[in-house]
Amino acid sequence: MTSLCVNPTCSQPKNEDRARVCTACGQPLWVADRYRCQRYLGQGGFGRTYLAVNEGGELPLLCVVKQMFLAIGENWPDRHQRFHREADRLATLGQHSQIPALLDVIDSAQGQFLVQEYLPGPNLDQLIQQSSNPSGEALVQRVLYELLPVLAYIHDHSVIHRDIKPANIVAPPAPQPFALVDFGAAKAIADSEQLQRTATVIGSAGYAAPEQALGKAVYASDIFSLGVTCLHLLTGLHPFDLYSVSDDAWVWRPYVTTPISPALGRVLDRMVNRRLQERYSNAQEVLADLRWSGLALGAQDSKLPQVLTKSLNATPAWEQRFALNLSGVMANGLAMSPNGRAIATACSDGSVRLWDCTNGELIHAFRRSLGLLGVGHRGAVNAVAFTHAGDAIISGGEDSQLIRWNLDDYTGQKLPVSSWQISSLLIAPPGDTLAVGSGDGRIHLWSLAQENAPKMLVHHQDQVTALAVDIVGNLLVSGGRDRTLRLWSLPSGRLTRTLTAPKAPIMALACHPQDGRIISGDRDGHVQVWSGENPDQGLVIHKAPSPITALAISFNGHWLAIGADDGHLTLKNLQGLGQTTQLRHAWGVRAIAFTPDSRMLVSTSADQTIRFWCFEAA
Repeated sequence: MTSLCVNPTCSQPKNEDRARVCTACGQPLWVADRYRCQRYLGQGGFGRTYLAVNEGGELPLLCVVKQMFLAIGENWPDRHQRFHREADRLATLGQHSQIPALLDVIDSAQGQFLVQEYLPGPNLDQLIQQSSNPSGEALVQRVLYELLPVLAYIHDHSVIHRDIKPANIVAPPAPQPFALVDFGAAKAIADSEQLQRTATVIGSAGYAAPEQALGKAVYASDIFSLGVTCLHLLTGLHPFDLYSVSDDAWVWRPYVTTPISPALGRVLDRMVNRRLQERYSNAQEVLADLRWSGLALGAQDSKLPQVLTKSLNATPAWEQRFALNLSGVMANGLAMSPNGRAIATACSDGSVRLWDCTNGELIHAFRRSLGLLGVGHRGAVNAVAFTHAGDAIISGGEDSQLIRWNLDDYTGQKLPVSSWQISSLLIAPPGDTLAVGSGDGRIHLWSLAQENAPKMLVHHQDQVTALAVDIVGNLLVSGGRDRTLRLWSLPSGRLTRTLTAPKAPIMALACHPQDGRIISGDRDGHVQVWSGENPDQGLVIHKAPSPITALAISFNGHWLAIGADDGHLTLKNLQGLGQTTQLRHAWGVRAIAFTPDSRMLVSTSADQTIRFWCFEAA
């Protein structure tokens, strides 16, 4: 095996296997006296990459050594800063299992080097060249499902890869997922304004998005490159051969030897749309569209997850711990604090009340407004939500007011919203994205952390009765009296899917925290499960004799709580144990919520009580 000299000006870099000094230029061969470079892996404008062996341990280990070069027109201080910025970026990104880990950083007289984990296996470009036939839909779906979460991860860390192509996607031995490598062209984004400024043009010809070719790469540029990579996999042709300049359009379908589903074709077309406004804006949008187009990888049937973590002989019990009597006041809405120590209630008398979960004591009451002056609701409050930091409560009510209540000093601030009777609200990740449903069928969406104008989502034809968040797909789910379920991408608010199969007005919603399946409850008493594998037919898992008024799923995914207008509170075990527990209020259940540890359920009712139920395993 050859030992390579890393001196960029060396005329004969190849040396014998065990040599320690280059015979041509006299420079040391081992980087930092322990890394022996064996062969070239690649070279670009910013550096050269080697396959190397770490000779410093008891056993020699393969690794990747990247040597940084001085760019044209770059001075030494700029190069030094660029090197350490890349090192910091790779150290953070390398914590993901599908990105090579950063093992060492070397900044010495010998040069600047980054040492990364070596991931065995060919890259997709090599696999294409080795195969006589283009890849089929199964491989493309696998690429999308395994790499889109990686893109979401790096974008969440404000990094754009800028060089996604088959050669930078490694296929390790099964069952390991595909890995994304070569972050040498990656760009860290400090703020949203930086996305608008022209920067260096970087990327591989044919795979780079149009805006990236102009030096204005955005997160959606990586979506474009991954989509073009998939077209290459399906056709075996370079992107230059798939784009028609005369038609100004991609022409790839005639070159696909194995037919693909129309749904996947639509997803790919949108990924590679040259118009940025018509392309997916983030990886989560693509994943959601895949799942809700019936393209779920390894799709199972429409049953809820079965996690058999307990014995079939176990008999868990839910028992009331204590109850609060509100004396003439109904709690219409309920929210659990992020730490599970307090609840907030939206009350019929116009107040918002904060309670201690451990003993039921009233912590504070934000009272109804008694006049035109001062902050406060002037009618019944319908919904409440905690911010993710737990430092404030948002409330909305019949008076169409939306108010933020600060918990550090108990002051209130009216938020700008133009609506008619706020019927539901929630605060969703990432950050504090506030969604507000109203009686006129509109949904207002905006970030509490930024002072942007609210986005208005207007597709519902009647009152928006329920909202939920699919954490898995990064979707906002809304249900209304118009008997539809609508899925909106977060935080953009783009409508991604409309489910028209429900036969009755939707009254309550919940999303499973592990797989994102949607649970709906309607006015006819049906509780149904909706999934991307079968989006046009919900699986009925419960039938009540009266309308469903509230739904909640425990944070561990084990329990589904169902509240009905006849006062019944049903808990269904989702672990495949077939267990159902029946609890009871005197009148209709209005709201329910689990504590984060999934061991307490709080419910409110038209019987003017708040009840605290605790779980005791046998």
